[in-house]
Amino acid sequence: MNARNIIAILLALGVGYVLWVVLKWVIGLIFTVTFALLQIVAIAVIAVPVFFLIRNRLKLPR
Repeated sequence: MNARNIIAILLALGVGYVLWVVLKWVIGLIFTVTFALLQIVAIAVIAVPVFFLIRNRLKLPR
């Protein structure tokens, strides 16, 4: 094995590690954004029926 092969192997491992870290960061970001959007949807699913219930109760004549 000569020096060029050793340098190529070390560079490949270094670049692979950096790409792995970037991939983990991107996947984590995607999951974070997805979870935030699901929270907004869950709040809307709860809030919309409550809104209509309150609105109908306020419209009733007394």
